Amino acid sequence: MKRSAYRYAFGAMLLALVVACSGSGGLDVNVDISGSPEKTLEAAMKADQDFAALAAKDGPKAAFLAYLDPVEGTRIVPGGMVKGADANAKGFEGVPPGFALAWSPDGGHGAASGDLAVTTGRYTIKVDGVQQDAGRYVTVWRKDAKGDLKAVMDLGVPDPGPQITEPDPEGRPG
Repeated sequence: MKRSAYRYAFGAMLLALVVACSGSGGLDVNVDISGSPEKTLEAAMKADQDFAALAAKDGPKAAFLAYLDPVEGTRIVPGGMVKGADANAKGFEGVPPGFALAWSPDGGHGAASGDLAVTTGRYTIKVDGVQQDAGRYVTVWRKDAKGDLKAVMDLGVPDPGPQITEPDPEGRPG
């Protein structure tokens, strides 16, 4: 049975939320429900837009180092995960000149507690202005000790490529 890339993306997003929401120890059942999910999402969308603007201005490496949580920040990449500032910085070494990663948030969800949000949107990767890849992304945001939203999980799912089917040797359609 052929599985859609979006099915795997849903599983990855679910895993990202579980990891982002997991604590370091015991169960804390105190939840502040006095906040507004809309305000939390609004703050995360602004952080995501600022993140994208910094990537356009100073490059994706500088932007990821500024907006990804330096310890817990994890990017899901083909074949694995990259966690922490040093590992994420290394991930951008060797990108070709003219490499540009651009994105724009278009939705998400915010927690009423104000400390967790998820943004989604479209991304493109270009080299010397020629598009190499495009797709959808998900970023999980969490407030740090200073109260700033930092990305703790980021993943992108490329758009499906063209579906190539082999012609039927008998000339039958479909």
